[in-house]
Amino acid sequence: MIPLISSLCYGPLEVCQLPRLWWKVTLRTTGLLDEEYPEASKGLDAHVIDALGLDQEQTLGYIRDSLPDYLTFEAWVTQKRGEGGRQSTSYPDGAIDDWNAAVRNRIHDRPAKIEETYRDIGWSASEVNVNSAIVLNSVQDWQLFYKRDFDVDFSRLGNKVVPLISTLDYGRLEVCQLPRTWLKILLRARNLLHDDYPDMTESGLDPKALAVVGIEPQKAIDFIRDNMPSYIDFEAWVLEQNGGHLDTAAVQEWNEFVRTRDHNEAKQEDIKSTIGRDDVQAVTSAVILNHIEDMHLAHQLLVRRA
Repeated sequence: MIPLISSLCYGPLEVCQLPRLWWKVTLRTTGLLDEEYPEASKGLDAHVIDALGLDQEQTLGYIRDSLPDYLTFEAWVTQKRGEGGRQSTSYPDGAIDDWNAAVRNRIHDRPAKIEETYRDIGWSASEVNVNSAIVLNSVQDWQLFYKRDFDVDFSRLGNKVVPLISTLDYGRLEVCQLPRTWLKILLRARNLLHDDYPDMTESGLDPKALAVVGIEPQKAIDFIRDNMPSYIDFEAWVLEQNGGHLDTAAVQEWNEFVRTRDHNEAKQEDIKSTIGRDDVQAVTSAVILNHIEDMHLAHQLLVRRA
């Protein structure tokens, strides 16, 4: 299985890459991680462990042995850091903001890496010029999921898939939420979307993201259901509907809204009730609450059938 939790995703500790590391190790331990993906790379995975001052083998061993849900894993990380952990060799104390900025702004500058990623995505270097690691790695995941996982047997997950593409994630068009909207509609069309998730609402983020790119919700639903496109084909269709150009200022305003909004009290209580944990009662960030709800439900499906 392709690990759809991206490097942008974070939990209450607000550490980018940490949820992706947790999810990859969990998938590998339960025999579901795609064989081409390492459970812990020498790149971002090793660096995030180092940034937190943790020991790599101890960290990986804890996940493998305990298969914790994400909040339990974060609690373990906090405990180990409180015990002193291992002095980080690359990042001084208090440098998590710098770490997150490095993840978000990272570029791929090795020709071999760009060639590999473009090949998996289906892009031609003569037509596309993207070097953002966030965009390249995310779109690579989505394209490989579309090619390898979309038609596999999901019985080990109860034939229900949690849409682990985050509200923060974006592709070449740089529109947050748009990839998540695509995935939910696609999964619902195959009757694979987890029952707790709608593929479209009247007033949620999905129709609002589509409004930013000038697409009526029903038109997007019809296009995806009729054509079952990959993500790059969906983005190409969105761009075509806009005459080849998006309103950059509107996209930037939208992305800032998505990244900084809080859930109202009713939505907070709904998610916190689903998670059933006392340690998130003070969290109001919609991004964090959505992330931990997604990870909670995905972990439930996976571990109950492991």
